Amino acid sequence: MKIILLFFCILPLGWSQIPVTDVASITSNRIAHAENIAKWVDSIAKLRTQIDQLNRQINIQDDIRKWTGNPVEAGANVVLDVLGQRDLVREYGRARNEIVRGARSLESLGNTADGNYRAIRNTDLNGGSLQRDPLTFRRYSVLDAKQSNTVQVADETKARETELQEEIALTLQELKAATTDAEVQKLSAKLVALNGQLAQVETARRREVDEVALQKIANDTRLEQERLAAAELEARDNHLANQRVSAYMKTLKLRNTQP
Repeated sequence: MKIILLFFCILPLGWSQIPVTDVASITSNRIAHAENIAKWVDSIAKLRTQIDQLNRQINIQDDIRKWTGNPVEAGANVVLDVLGQRDLVREYGRARNEIVRGARSLESLGNTADGNYRAIRNTDLNGGSLQRDPLTFRRYSVLDAKQSNTVQVADETKARETELQEEIALTLQELKAATTDAEVQKLSAKLVALNGQLAQVETARRREVDEVALQKIANDTRLEQERLAAAELEARDNHLANQRVSAYMKTLKLRNTQP
């Protein structure tokens, strides 16, 4: 009887080793898994929202480009649209070859530069006309022509500079009021083009001033060469003249006039 009771007392201990299903744990895991799925769904929804926003922005940009133009294409074409082809290849004043061909050799003597100089006379003491060498004074007529051309270029570039500065000021105001990126890029390209044209105008004016300075240097250098060559020729002629005089003196025979 005691053995039977002991068996029944030990039996529940052995049955306690059998796995028991934890309903609370399973429920908790399912809840956590459901929460993760909900988070994924929410993330996917946010991604879709962002994609929709990006698509709307792209569509807006396309509409802006249709309205204001493609800024990439505008950057390449805005120079011709704003300044015009003639403005980009515009020349100021006369070309150098034209100045040289049109220079009148002896007209430089009568040039007063609007009353700044006194005209050089071409009459001698007897009132007769003095015939001067045209080649001697041609270099000065070229210099006078280049000086006149410089004044013309200065007037033309000054007028163009005023136009460009007014256009730059207007573009800056439009740039401040721009509301789209495409419009900003187009106006910025326009501003760069205007500044480049302004620098070109200033370069043209300086180049003409340099032309006058270079012509003056060339004239002075040539005059120095001619003086040096004339002095050398004069020394050579004096030497030859002395030789001729010496040779002639040797041919002379002195007469004895004493009784």
